[in-house]
Amino acid sequence: MCLLFGQIAFAQQTPLSGVVLDETGQAMPGVNIVEKGTKNSASTDFDGKFSIKLSSNKSTIIVSYIGYQDQSVNVAGKSNVKISLVSQSQNLQEVVVVGYGKVKKTDLTGSVGTLSAAAITERNLTGPMEAMQGAVSGVQISNSTGRLGDSFNITIRGKNSMNPDSKPLYVVDGAPSDNIDFLNPQDIARIDILKDASSTAIYGSRGSNGVVIVTTKSGSTVKSSMSVTYDSFVGQKDIARLPKMMDGQKWWQYHLAAYYSSSANTAAAVLAGALAGGNTLLATRIANNETFDWYDAVLKSGIQQNHYVNVSGRTDGGVSYNLGLGLQKETGNIEKEALDKYSFKLGLNHKVNDKFSIGANITLARIEQEQGSSIAMQEAFRLSPFYTPYALDGSLTLLPAKLTDATGAFIVNKTSTVNPLLEIANSSNATKTWNGVSSVFAEFKPLSWLTLKTNYSVALNSSKQGQSWGALTQTGVSTGNLPSAKIDQNERFNYTWDNQFNIDYAVKDHTFSFLGLQSINSARYETLSASSAYMPFDTGIYNLGSGKQTSFNLGSSYEKNTLASFATRFNYGYKGRYLLTISNRWDGSSRFAEGKKWGSFPSGAFAWRISEEGFMKNQKLFSDLKLRTSFGYTGNNIIPSYSTINKVDLQTYYDFNGTTANGWLQSSPTNSNLGWEKTREMNLGFDFGFANDRITGTVDVYDRLSSDLLLKQKLVIENGFSTYINNIGSVSNRGVELALTTKNIKTDLVSWETSFVFTKNTNKIKSIYDETSNDVGNNLFIGESIDAIYNYKFNGIVRAGETYLDGALKEGNAKVEDHNGDGKITTADRYIIGNSNPDWTGSISTRLKVGNFDLSASAIISQGVTVFSPFHKNFTDLTDRGRQKLDINWYMPANTAGLPENTIYNYPQPRNEGAYWNNDGVGYYRDASFVKVKNISLGYTFTQNILDKLKLKGLRVYGNVLNPFVFTKYDGYDPEWAGAGLGIGRVASITYQLGLSIKL
Repeated sequence: MCLLFGQIAFAQQTPLSGVVLDETGQAMPGVNIVEKGTKNSASTDFDGKFSIKLSSNKSTIIVSYIGYQDQSVNVAGKSNVKISLVSQSQNLQEVVVVGYGKVKKTDLTGSVGTLSAAAITERNLTGPMEAMQGAVSGVQISNSTGRLGDSFNITIRGKNSMNPDSKPLYVVDGAPSDNIDFLNPQDIARIDILKDASSTAIYGSRGSNGVVIVTTKSGSTVKSSMSVTYDSFVGQKDIARLPKMMDGQKWWQYHLAAYYSSSANTAAAVLAGALAGGNTLLATRIANNETFDWYDAVLKSGIQQNHYVNVSGRTDGGVSYNLGLGLQKETGNIEKEALDKYSFKLGLNHKVNDKFSIGANITLARIEQEQGSSIAMQEAFRLSPFYTPYALDGSLTLLPAKLTDATGAFIVNKTSTVNPLLEIANSSNATKTWNGVSSVFAEFKPLSWLTLKTNYSVALNSSKQGQSWGALTQTGVSTGNLPSAKIDQNERFNYTWDNQFNIDYAVKDHTFSFLGLQSINSARYETLSASSAYMPFDTGIYNLGSGKQTSFNLGSSYEKNTLASFATRFNYGYKGRYLLTISNRWDGSSRFAEGKKWGSFPSGAFAWRISEEGFMKNQKLFSDLKLRTSFGYTGNNIIPSYSTINKVDLQTYYDFNGTTANGWLQSSPTNSNLGWEKTREMNLGFDFGFANDRITGTVDVYDRLSSDLLLKQKLVIENGFSTYINNIGSVSNRGVELALTTKNIKTDLVSWETSFVFTKNTNKIKSIYDETSNDVGNNLFIGESIDAIYNYKFNGIVRAGETYLDGALKEGNAKVEDHNGDGKITTADRYIIGNSNPDWTGSISTRLKVGNFDLSASAIISQGVTVFSPFHKNFTDLTDRGRQKLDINWYMPANTAGLPENTIYNYPQPRNEGAYWNNDGVGYYRDASFVKVKNISLGYTFTQNILDKLKLKGLRVYGNVLNPFVFTKYDGYDPEWAGAGLGIGRVASITYQLGLSIKL
């Protein structure tokens, strides 16, 4: 017995000491040392040194540190070792951030897409949303307008809710945020997108539309020595792919056709009608073909520049830091449109001792944006080439198509479109915003298997928007040729305090981990607005009180909501082969009434690493093969904060004994029975690797059903209210996702890698008020997409001698399809003619490196998209005579007016389009499918010999082209934002960049 205890004591007392260095020979503090197969662990001190007592003199230790490859070191018979860790460029992809923790990618049971810092900055884009575009399967991102500074639309696995405010949850360093547009892409260490319910359920009520977790660069991953980098690029954004509009002579032919009204018209009568009302100067310009290029006058090249400095390192006291300073300046393709962004990022981490560490992350951004006139570009496209911006004396005229001579008589008398050059010069729309996200944490590890952590984070968005319109603007015309202005101030603030414990324990081949979480989140939103018109002085937004008092409009609001939460998550693994995750979150929301506040959101997932099975050891086809399956629930509570209590919020005025009195009414009824909107999701996925991971990828198939949707339900008129919020309806999303990466060539001299992403999602409304009734007024149809398009289908032009089903139509009118085949045209012939959700989306990216040269390119794909195009609603509106049109060919019957007969074209006769074109807009739908090459980049990294001479650690120069090619049938501005409003939609552009990266 004594001998036995002596042997045990001796085994437990086997000492080992050593030092851990990085690739440059610098000591690495905070490195984890674990004796394989035991719970014995240690970490290196500030000098990179460690000591550990091993259970055997034949042990193996595992050495790990974030950002470096794990090393397994056999220390049998050794008492002192020196270990050098090698950085792992792909490490961020090998570790996946999930809610309130991290897991190895090999141990992941859910569906998560990850972007590394290199992937985010690869295409040299100034915003993180565009940098994510096309990079992750199941995530659809598109530019909303093409206008500088406007937001991007994002949908993860289809639309779950009919609420237009529904969007993914953004979490930046632990703080929920309304968006991530304010972030500098170069401040971001990684982005993890949680897609399935197993991943998102840990966020409960806020996870039903997916979760985007942004981890900014902190001090946790920096190396020992100080590092300084400088990244910069400049670019020129040129106008590209302008829609083809009518030239002067074609517009004149169209104009004459618009004045033709019957076969009895003569050429003289048509000409007299077109020039009636005083158009002598117009007639002269037409005769001499004197045209003006409005697009050249209004559109211009934009300039962009980006500068970023990063300083990172570790102090002698063990404080690691990461400091980033950024400046982005960009001008748009219209004068006055500009965006300036100033960013500050500071990350601090301090490992006080082996058990206690603290840290902080601070991200601040100041954004100054000027959007100028919201109508200038549309007005430029509306003006005929025979109008010019100048009066007879050479000055700019307010209405170019309403030109008068010295006596006040019209010499051009057409449309009242405002001069876009004056609109630009006399309009301002400036927004100044402060965005901030900050978090502090403390972590205590009393035992090797137990970690306690508290994290407090805040997010702030404070903006002031000032809009002003001078007398010489369209708004000025409507306010007695006097200036007007408006100010809107908004502030959003939220804080989150998370307290959690993590248990990580291993017993031989079994691994266990458990998370317990308590969280509180509180958010408030305040607004203040003021506007004034008929101001005697043009002082912008700084003298609202000078306007006419009856035009004053004041408003303010306050909203607050709170969310209390508890969550648990259990993970189990056996031999790294069988993996189980079970979680549940309980959320209590102040938005709901008593008895309805709390919701529960459970989930479970299982993964089987088939490639780790014994029967797979001798095969060479698969280097990795994992099956994943998950099931879970998430929720949504996106309703106004006070929807479940009675409130008077509708102002009215009434007569009280002959005096006007101020009163208030209830605008909508209260529904105290409102409950959680819930989404159930099932997911089946495969992760695979072939040929020693030369080919890797994932395939996911999912089925989501969102029920008890929070919708505004229509009420009968007798109720006295039009709508109220209720839990009604359900929506289904089913889809398949594929992500594939191939390493085509991998040698010391040449490497070539290609990535493919494919997503197909089918969105269907399963029920609204019941499972059979459509809501035609709100464009909601059982069995169809939320974004379905319901209308008649355009079916050509009524030709001469044709007897059409709708007897009210005549030759030259647009006709529609008799969809139900009953031999007549009624409202029953309307049907779903398409939807604005693509049938499928995808992307292709490739990276080729030959020696010190690198070449990369990427493209995004969107197919099967039908949109109602505001561009075509305006520029193929044939009721209008005086404005410019898209270069179309219109129907023209045989006539005696000398106008060319055109009876084969599919645009109706001008001013004779018929009700289906005018009232139902059947001619304004377009296929907006496209393939867009996002970027092509060529770079060169200087050799070590040159770097030594320059006393630099790194230097790369490159050229990059953004959006050089688009393949599409769409003939408007750009198919990506084909549905954008006419005033804010912008022309397409190509950006040419030159840049460099320096490491000191």
